[in-house]
Amino acid sequence: MADEEFQKEVAQLQNIQRQLQIASAQRQRMELDIVQIDAALTELNKASGKVYKSIGTILIEDKPSSLKEDLAKRREDLVLRIESMKKQEKRFQEKGEELQKKLQKQMEKRPAAS
Repeated sequence: MADEEFQKEVAQLQNIQRQLQIASAQRQRMELDIVQIDAALTELNKASGKVYKSIGTILIEDKPSSLKEDLAKRREDLVLRIESMKKQEKRFQEKGEELQKKLQKQMEKRPAAS
């Protein structure tokens, strides 16, 4: 295998690793959003009196039932996106491992530099 082709595959592996890191970070942010939504729903269930929702830089009074619906919908969307991200991460990981094994075999076949 030519050095140029080998270097291209190394660059491809590095790109896959970066994509995996990005996907993992995005998934973690979404998981944190779910934790925050769950905390908001818990507090909303405890609330007695007026409740408000943030729209941009202002707070607007809203019905607790409407807020619960909005938060539940947002949570549901996040759960679906997280599942999709997990699948994407798995594909990146498998592809990276496969390429890493291929590169390792190629390195073993290469003559040692003197």
